[in-house]
Parts: sequence; C-alpha cells; structure tokens
Amino acid sequence: MATHFRLDGLLFSNDAQVLVVMNQILNKFSIETEVCGELGSALEVVTHRRLDTVVVDWEHADDPTRIVRATRKSSPNSNSTIVALVNPGSETRALLVGAHFMIHKPADIDHAGRCMRAAYGTMLQNRRRAARVLVDIPVTVRVSELGVVEARISDLSVGGLALQCDQSLGTNSDVLATFALPGSSDLIHVTGRVVNVNDRGRAGVRFSCVSEDDLDILENWLAIELAEMEKVEMPTDYADIYID
Repeated sequence: MATHFRLDGLLFSNDAQVLVVMNQILNKFSIETEVCGELGSALEVVTHRRLDTVVVDWEHADDPTRIVRATRKSSPNSNSTIVALVNPGSETRALLVGAHFMIHKPADIDHAGRCMRAAYGTMLQNRRRAARVLVDIPVTVRVSELGVVEARISDLSVGGLALQCDQSLGTNSDVLATFALPGSSDLIHVTGRVVNVNDRGRAGVRFSCVSEDDLDILENWLAIELAEMEKVEMPTDYADIYID
C-alpha cells in the first residue's frame, strides 16, 4: 500500500504575482497550502493548525510580524519554517523577527524555487521529530460512550493518528485501536483521546498509552517512510540546486 507524507503550509499575501509563483512552487513540493489575504484569518490558522511552513509577504498592508510572532507562540508551530518574501531593505527586519529563509521580490520561479528547496530540507528535518504520514488503514476502534466504531486511519504519527468515521466522535472521548501498519503483519495496540474533530467525520487522536515494543515498531516504520519520501518526493526540477 502506498503512503505519502503530508506537509501543510500557510501563504499570507494578497499580491497576485506572488500568489501565482508561490502556489506553483508549493504545489511542486506537495505542500498543502492555505492562502490567507487577511490578518485575522491568518492568525486563526497559525494558532490552531499544525503547519510545516509559514510563507509571509513582508510587504503586506497588515503587519506581517504579527503572523510570525503568533506562529512562534503557537505550541504546534513553534518550530515551523518561516519564509519571508521581501523587498530590498526589509531583509534585516524579517531576520530579526524570526524568518529562516528569504525570497526577494518580485518573486520569479527559479529564485523562489531555490529558496523553497532549502526551506524544504528544514521542514524534513523537523518532520523527523514529528513525522505524520498519510495512510489508508481500515480499523475497528472502541470509543467511550459509543462502543465499537468502524473507521479508517487517514494519517499516522508517533504521537497520534487521524480517524475518518461515518459518525462523529466527541472531543475528549477515549479510543482503543488495534491495526497493522502497511507492509507489516505486526499489530499495533494504542489507546488515546480525541483532541479535535470536524463535521466531515475526521477525528484527531493523541496517544495516551503505547507499549515500548509497539512504539519501536511504529518509530522504525515512520523512519523508513520518511527516508523514502526524501529520496522520491523531492521535485527533480530542483535536484541540481539542492544543498545538503
């Protein structure tokens, strides 16, 4: 069964040229990106969503420093990779606030691609600490107050998983699940708690108990999947300009 790493990002800009160039590049790197042109919606995303990268147009009319600072204060995003789109003269300010990489405006596809290539390497390093892999694993789970529920695991990490169910699960519900990893006959037994849900049947579960043996199996499997992603999923267009 094929698996796929999912990277998530935010693009904060209302510059039409920036949006065209950056969306094209982010798509090449398979980064699922939410585009925000308003400060309020961007702050909501960086506060409540787990993001691998935040790309900020430093010339936006709203104060871009608020986006970076909110990202740094958000527990799931304190280590997110920050990329700033800057005009000459804005570089120092962007670095001081916390940008890791800079793309000079007007952004062109080659320069922006080289910068995002380097930023992508940093994202992968962070992923080694909290890798989340897209999967499609059928599973029968036992949920407090609901009993047995048929579901599918849609993504998986060392600290939790996402369930896709036909019925909604309640936040803070306790979950017991047993499943086999793709390509393995070993069964993983986990207990956890539902920490977030949406109206489309998705439930995020944070593990509360996993045995040492099962954790070793899961960590080793995730490490192999990450290594495969690094070899296969890096866009070949930029292979000659990647620097380790």
